[in-house]
Amino acid sequence: MEAKNMIPKTLLVGLAVIAIAYLYGILVEDPKSYLDEIEKSIIDAWSEYITLPKKRFQRVAVGINCNLDLIVPALPLFEALHVKPGGKENHPRLDSLQSFQETFHHFFSKGSAAERAFTNGSIFKEIVEAAESLKEKQYYIGGNAALMASKIKFLFPDVELQLVGPIGPKLSELFSQNIQVPEESHIEEDEVHLIMEYRVGETWGDSTATVATRFITSFDESNSKMSHLETFFSSLLGFEPDLIIISGLHLMEGEGKEFYTGRMKVFRDGLNKLDPTIPVHLELASMANGDLVQEVFREIIPEISSLGLNEQELSFSSHVLKGPHSDDFVHLTGQPEIHKISDMILWILKTFGYSKERPESKLTRVHFHSLTYHILGTIPDAWSNNEAAVAAGTHTAGRQACDVKHLTPEQVELRIPATFTLYSGGPEKQLDHKHPVIFWDYEGYHFVFSPVLVCRDPQKTVGLGDAISATGLMYSQYNRGNLR
Repeated sequence: MEAKNMIPKTLLVGLAVIAIAYLYGILVEDPKSYLDEIEKSIIDAWSEYITLPKKRFQRVAVGINCNLDLIVPALPLFEALHVKPGGKENHPRLDSLQSFQETFHHFFSKGSAAERAFTNGSIFKEIVEAAESLKEKQYYIGGNAALMASKIKFLFPDVELQLVGPIGPKLSELFSQNIQVPEESHIEEDEVHLIMEYRVGETWGDSTATVATRFITSFDESNSKMSHLETFFSSLLGFEPDLIIISGLHLMEGEGKEFYTGRMKVFRDGLNKLDPTIPVHLELASMANGDLVQEVFREIIPEISSLGLNEQELSFSSHVLKGPHSDDFVHLTGQPEIHKISDMILWILKTFGYSKERPESKLTRVHFHSLTYHILGTIPDAWSNNEAAVAAGTHTAGRQACDVKHLTPEQVELRIPATFTLYSGGPEKQLDHKHPVIFWDYEGYHFVFSPVLVCRDPQKTVGLGDAISATGLMYSQYNRGNLR
């Protein structure tokens, strides 16, 4: 009897050894195969969330900043300029090769995207000529407005779309023929913006890039002076849009306070004349002028329905306006903590957004996007289909960064923490990769979170935020009439 019982015990031990060896092979010897399954689950799950709203936007008006992007690798450009790595300092405006290098180095060391304008046209022209001498260079549609318009038209070719902004001859050639551009928008010479990209692991002086991202610079008079602002608002009368998207306020940083205060008044007056049932989305971009940020939030934000921004713009705004985690902007390196971002979104909605106590404000939606995750905060009565909007935005981020139509697990990776909290004081959570879109209600607001699958070998980093915001908007449904 003892000999007979030894056989099944031996078999069980053998099977256990095989199982342990198999799991060891997956989790230890080949962890990538296990991780790929996580990424595959997230990609598959997104498709279940991404559904079009019942009522879609059909006529979209976009403005105002448009330009020609010249995209080059950052470090070879400095070599061509004979500029060596030096100090790090965040200059709000650039007027020399030294301030150019120091500001680039500052953001390169932080792993944060940024944009700064030149005040010296001759220096900028020298930099552009050096960029055009590089073998590795590309020309693309540029400017937040132009990029958002192009993305919407690509995703939804049946949408009627009008774009207003300074559009030169080379930029005009790059646009889809189905984008309507009023004659007043055409200019004789393209406004060039220089996009300097770098990859993970590249070294500049004593700093190593922790993420793949970019630094943008320009000397752009048409956009910095918002010369097409009046054209934009006058064009809306004949076009009759059901969604309005505006960007470019950040480019006024290089102008004096008296100038941008005057243009802001024109902007606000134009917004006040619009039909309040038509949603207006404002896309922010990198800013360093605290006075301009304060004026944007106090004068413009309450006049728009929806706001799009990234970690630099959100943390700087909180820093300038004494919001939550206001000191984080100074110390921010890498990706921000999830709960801090949702705290800041809540602060914007409560401070500047619509409420029964503040019915004159139109702001009901804030869409935050970063390299590794997105969070959307809304007044639930005003916006619906929010989970689909966030899933579509995060999916678009990976596809555009990898420059592919369909994501595959080996192309991307999940980079959010293993455990996290969604808001300060909230419970600790772990991501369920089969249900990656998380939503919750807090203090009367609806929030949606989803991780981004970060491209392992990004092909193009510029315009990701614009593509994300545009995609999220087109999958959203506006229900202004539900507000009481």
